[in-house]
Amino acid sequence: MKKLLFIVSAVLVLVSGLALAEQKGKIIVATQEKSPSTAVSDKAALAPYFLIFDEKGNLLETIDNPFQKQSLVAGKLLADFLPAKGVTAIIGTDYCGDIIGILKSKGATAYNFDGSAADAVAKLVQGKLPEASQEDSLVDSHKVMKDALRTGQEKIAVAASGNAAEAQVYEHAVSSPYFLIFDQKGKLLEALENPYKSADYPGADIVNYLSDKGATVMVAEDFGPKIVAAMKVKKMWPVRFNGSAQDAIKKVVH
Repeated sequence: MKKLLFIVSAVLVLVSGLALAEQKGKIIVATQEKSPSTAVSDKAALAPYFLIFDEKGNLLETIDNPFQKQSLVAGKLLADFLPAKGVTAIIGTDYCGDIIGILKSKGATAYNFDGSAADAVAKLVQGKLPEASQEDSLVDSHKVMKDALRTGQEKIAVAASGNAAEAQVYEHAVSSPYFLIFDQKGKLLEALENPYKSADYPGADIVNYLSDKGATVMVAEDFGPKIVAAMKVKKMWPVRFNGSAQDAIKKVVH
C-alpha cells in the first residue's frame, strides 16, 4: 500500500512538473492599461496596450497597440507581429472572427481570461489556463459585422427568453419567445413576441419579419441551417451568444 502511495505521489509530482514546464516562449496580454494589475481586455487584437511577459511570468515590455485602429485587419497584423517578439501565447477575453486560427498558424495559442493580466499570466505559467476555442468567438466574421452595422442605423435583433434586456439569449432562434430590437448604442427599442414560434418552418418568415424592423444582425445561442440560409439572402448575420441579451449587445457593438 505504501509503495502504491509513493508511486501515485511520484506521478502527481511529475504531472505537476510537466504542467509548470508547459509554457515555452513569451506571453502577450491584451490590456486596458499599462499595468499588470489592470484587466485583460475583451478586445484582444484591438486592446489599447500589450504587456509582454517571459515564460516564467516576468514582465519584459509594455507597448501601445500599433494595430488598434486597424479594426478589420488587426488580428492578422497582430499574428504577423508575434513571431518577431518570440510570443507563443496570447491572452484576451474575446476573439473576433477567425483570429484564433490565424494566431495558431503563426505558432501562437490564444487563451481566455477574465481578470487581471498578472493573474492570467500566473495561471498560464502554472498550466491552469484553458485555451480559447474557435467556438468562443462571438462573431463569425469581423468584416461582415462591420458591414452589417456600417451606417449606425441598422438594428440588432436578439432571440430572448423574456421581454426585458436582462433576459437570457434563447437557445434556438426559430422558437424564441421574444425578439428584442436594439439600436447600436445598446438601447432597447422594441420587445416583440415571436409570431411564428409555433409554425412548422418559420425561418424565412422570422427573417423577413426582423428585416422589416431594420435588423441586420440576429443573436441567438444557436441557428439551424435553414434560417441561416434565409438570413444570407437578406444579408442578415448570425451571432451565437450564451448569456443575457444586454451582454450580447455589449459584445456585438464593442
